[in-house]
Amino acid sequence: MISVRVICQEPFRIFFPAGTVLGIIGVTLWPVYYLGGGIAYPNVVHARLMIEGFMASFIFGFLGTAGPRLTSTPGFTAMELGAIFSLDLLAAGLHMGGADRAGDLCFLICLLVFAMALAKCFRARKDVPPPNFVLVALGILSGIIGAALAAVWETALYSKAYQFGSALLNECFVLLPILGVAPFFIRRLLDLPAPNSPESRVLPTEWKGRALFAGMIGLAIIASFWIDVLNQPKTGGWLRVGAIAFYISRQLPFQGRTFLADCLRIGLLLILTGFVVIALAPMYRINGLHIIFITGFNLIAFTVAIRVVFGHSGNLPLLQKRLWFFILTTAFLFLAMISRFTADLSSKVRVMHLLVAAICWAVGTLIWLARVIPKITMIEPET
Repeated sequence: MISVRVICQEPFRIFFPAGTVLGIIGVTLWPVYYLGGGIAYPNVVHARLMIEGFMASFIFGFLGTAGPRLTSTPGFTAMELGAIFSLDLLAAGLHMGGADRAGDLCFLICLLVFAMALAKCFRARKDVPPPNFVLVALGILSGIIGAALAAVWETALYSKAYQFGSALLNECFVLLPILGVAPFFIRRLLDLPAPNSPESRVLPTEWKGRALFAGMIGLAIIASFWIDVLNQPKTGGWLRVGAIAFYISRQLPFQGRTFLADCLRIGLLLILTGFVVIALAPMYRINGLHIIFITGFNLIAFTVAIRVVFGHSGNLPLLQKRLWFFILTTAFLFLAMISRFTADLSSKVRVMHLLVAAICWAVGTLIWLARVIPKITMIEPET
């Protein structure tokens, strides 16, 4: 039995399993609907469960574990962790019950509690986190503003405020933390030293310069979504592509290879590919978003979670070789993405493609779950 103390220090142990279950529920809503399960058309609840439930749980689990370690501060308190976990589950439950406004408000409170817990770690820091983590802060802020706008304008789905809030919540909330964490995480996967890693709480001048660069990229990406809302999707789309491509080219280590590092790089390139598709053909925005979500956000979340779970359970030696179960999971994610991407190209086969996409995603996720989640109960032996 894992103690409360361990869970507070390593929140991924409860958030990763919960997020995976919420993701499976969010995807299986489509087969349930089309097979006559008697539920309402699940477009909004599906999106909310995949972002506020599935992806948010992986963000909470990773940052709740890594944040205190990077700042050399104690982990979250049991009260903080209990509030974040309960509010996240409650938000998912409200969305499943059709109360989308209440669900978004609940998730807003959840994000505020999480942000305050991380801010507490930063104020008490003994070490400085990586400068690119400014994007993590912007991502959380985007989620807070996005959830608030979505809740307030929930009955006006086509208003500019709701559309901007939806973009902040569904895209920036996940995209910006991924961009912030990726350079740091790939260096960890490649056993590369962090550049000019400080050993005190003082913010060095070089750190501030790197943080400013990351912050400007984040603000450019946020601005690109507002430009979309102003009926300039190509301008906003290409600004977003340019900002992401420039950031990746400057910050991502391309030398050195490991299996998980390659998976992370593939996920980032597919995120960029999805945004290129949207910039080239805004009418296929939903298609492009599923490249970003399924083989971008989703693949990266699973990759990071494998390293976190295996590293904290004493199974790091298993990562020295290819993980065939994850290759299989990735193959099913690609099949799901292709089927979902093509679903909107022909109304005659749309339902069949949606069903195939949901089944492929669920099968791939269940394979990942069966091989990764059981290790969450293992604790790395002390040396």
